Amino acid sequence: MNVHVTNLESQLKPTGNSQVAQELDVAAAVVGITDFTGIVTHVWVSVKAASVYVTFDGTDPDTATAVGILLANGYNGIWSRALANVAKFIKGSGDATVRFEPLSE
Repeated sequence: MNVHVTNLESQLKPTGNSQVAQELDVAAAVVGITDFTGIVTHVWVSVKAASVYVTFDGTDPDTATAVGILLANGYNGIWSRALANVAKFIKGSGDATVRFEPLSE
């Protein structure tokens, strides 16, 4: 069975429950968010101030060896709740902030 989803962004809305946005300060230590739950299905992710490295497989990102995926300052994207909940971050080019806005379908 094949499924094709289009215009996901236009179908999402801010959550109307107790789930609020989170801002994560990313520096030299590996950090992650407090898990989103409930009706949150996706999160809007925005990287501010500097680049960050991120991993999703349980390993820690590492600046020295460039382990992880590099997200540049200014990156914006929509992630599934499951992806956001397992993400681990470390600074890339400098201390950064990553903001997570909870969304639901």
